Amino acid sequence: MHSNQIFQANRLEWTVFAILAALMLLTRSHAVTHLEHVPSTALASFFALGYFVRRIGGFVALFALAYAIDVVSMSVLGVSDFCYTPAYAMLVPAYGVMWLAGRFAARMPERLYALPAMAALLLSATLVSHLFSSGGFYFLGGRYAEPTIAEFANRFARYFPVSLISSLVWGGIAAALWTLALTARPQLRRATSR
Repeated sequence: MHSNQIFQANRLEWTVFAILAALMLLTRSHAVTHLEHVPSTALASFFALGYFVRRIGGFVALFALAYAIDVVSMSVLGVSDFCYTPAYAMLVPAYGVMWLAGRFAARMPERLYALPAMAALLLSATLVSHLFSSGGFYFLGGRYAEPTIAEFANRFARYFPVSLISSLVWGGIAAALWTLALTARPQLRRATSR
């Protein structure tokens, strides 16, 4: 890889990280969403992060930002701390699944025929991620005296569709924007997908 290609790759990673961080600030902090509910970009953001920023430091930085947003939202903005329990740690594997799935997706060709496989990967990763986060909260959070599989199944059926739709919508927006970027600047296409 030439020095110019390395510079372009690093610049793209920083740009993507900045965009994902800004979106997370807008959709997770409730600073804007208290007026109109905008679904969180968290799951799709970690997927996109894995696709573009494969270094573990990117994952750690975005997770730290998500944590900081949650802390500020609860302590300053008055957001309920009901979900903040010891099970909050389950967000590490939940978001880690999304990031790793994004890394795997980055191995696929950047071609239209790969979109169904990427969508299936995003859907599967969202399912596993939701099992970690929602299951962790329900079984390990201490908010429910006698958690059962049957009650968790009901809660899963109620909350998973929202997570899935959010993940697919934001993932679709990311894919559309990346397609536009590649159309305008084909040199951004990864060498492995040419």
